[in-house]
Amino acid sequence: MKMDNERKEELAILVGLLLTDGCVSSQRFVIFHNRCEAMHELFQKLITKIFGNVHFTQRIEANGTKRTQVSSKPLVEKLLSVCNLPTFRRKRLESGKFPPVKLPEFIKELPDESKLKFIQAIFSADGSVSVSVRWHKRNRSWEIRRRIELTCKHPDLRRDFLELLKSVGFSPRISGDNITLEKKKDILKFAREVAFLPGVKVGRDSSIWSGFEKNQVLTLAVKTLNFTKKQLERFKTKEDVIAFLKSLV
Repeated sequence: MKMDNERKEELAILVGLLLTDGCVSSQRFVIFHNRCEAMHELFQKLITKIFGNVHFTQRIEANGTKRTQVSSKPLVEKLLSVCNLPTFRRKRLESGKFPPVKLPEFIKELPDESKLKFIQAIFSADGSVSVSVRWHKRNRSWEIRRRIELTCKHPDLRRDFLELLKSVGFSPRISGDNITLEKKKDILKFAREVAFLPGVKVGRDSSIWSGFEKNQVLTLAVKTLNFTKKQLERFKTKEDVIAFLKSLV
């Protein structure tokens, strides 16, 4: 399966979706789970452009997540072959070991512009952005913290994601299962060169930003980078600061 640079970029984005919210099961099924309709539209568009017209089935799972599925043994064989991967499985095996999944080599060799599109896909699926508030006792002032994170439990894949981010100029760090971007230059670079796919929302695990679009919170994170201590002095409680931040979205 020969690919030009455009097709390689499209395949990279598809692989990004499958290595986060997707799976390739039983050598026959390609499945994508997500709550965002735009993400499912992208998944279907990429599959069709790369492999031609196929039949998709969809359903809503018990937890409210949408599932889009393709059943095609030849498609799965082509996908595994062109990515040179034995599996897309990321979940720990019964033996306690992790399956031998990794970032395909062709993605590491893409131009930076295409790598950034891949990064956008994986952060839109399994990434998060937060703007939080805490009281700094020593300075006696409110402190705003901004964080962009990607969750990945597979250690080898997490390491590959980390190195890919470094290769395009980010300075990420690993914290448990998360790859974190917290530096001002990284937040600005992510907002300017990556961002999230339009329509993707913050998940229910966020007590503050659940239901907001990730790009809205990312824009807020950039806005608050220039806040001064004096601008936040008038707020008495953490809830007051949060209410103020929400008014800026």
